[in-house]
Amino acid sequence: MLKSQQASTEDIGAVTGALEPAQGMRAPVARFVAVHDGEVLLNELLPGLKVQSPSVDVGPFPNFTALARSRGGSFSYLVAEVGRDGGEVHLYNTTSPERVASRGIVGAPEEIRHARKVPGEYDQPKAQAAADEMIRRNTEEVADLINDMCRDNYIRLIVLSGDIKAREAVAGALPVTLQEYVEVIDAHTRTGGADAKQVQQHITKLVDEVKAAAVADLEAQVAAQAGNGRSLLAVGLDEVVTALQSAQAEVVLVGQYQDEHTLRALSAEPWVAHQEGDDHADLVVGEWPAPEVLLRATALTDATIRYVPDMDMPDGAGIAALLRWAKS
Repeated sequence: MLKSQQASTEDIGAVTGALEPAQGMRAPVARFVAVHDGEVLLNELLPGLKVQSPSVDVGPFPNFTALARSRGGSFSYLVAEVGRDGGEVHLYNTTSPERVASRGIVGAPEEIRHARKVPGEYDQPKAQAAADEMIRRNTEEVADLINDMCRDNYIRLIVLSGDIKAREAVAGALPVTLQEYVEVIDAHTRTGGADAKQVQQHITKLVDEVKAAAVADLEAQVAAQAGNGRSLLAVGLDEVVTALQSAQAEVVLVGQYQDEHTLRALSAEPWVAHQEGDDHADLVVGEWPAPEVLLRATALTDATIRYVPDMDMPDGAGIAALLRWAKS
């Protein structure tokens, strides 16, 4: 298929080398590969995407629509398992069930033993004070670790589990800006006493709630603009293209895929042109299905694109955009 589209030998070799079985992944799963000048620039597995037959595209710019639809609305989240002796913080992304990274804090061994003394000895004032100080120090370090990981990733959910006193201390030590993302699970997974399957189901429910809330927020913004003169809302393909041409679109919302339309891709600003007309004829790279050209223009104008098939659009339109500034 690549040869039939005049792909170079180097690109064909790169794609061939990238195609490996998705071992350990639950079906359905698809692989998305992008290659340029014989180099693999992108090689990602898309869990949950069922592909009936391979889609191969060779051209001046890659068709990332399948990847964008799969990744749309994705975010990272943290699962922190905390105890009096420290804790582990695991990084996940909604695009895959696989853990992305883990970091941990472990208290000094002698302090850990001190904190785990028999209950009767906790009544001793000095022992209790030392244990409380150890818990405070360890939980503050875990909170700092969570803060660092949030700074490096697009975090929209922080799940805390573990020792009751420790998770309360961690939650209290987090910056106010992060506390709105915190959800607490009443389970102590670090000691092995919690039902791992039940905990995972709880986390999945929390992730789904965050996704639903994000879509509901976008829908509310669209509804508010639809009833307020639409000064910050473009409705329909023509208006959205015009908004992208001036980098006015902030979030492009695609309810219907628009694959029955075509648009012209441009080699420079404004990056996209309407299907009809002679504007920017000297910059035209070619004409392709609207989803591909829209996605490219969205990326090049630093906008965001969201695929929201269940959202109600004004006038039954299949596409709209929230704008950075009001229409003149």
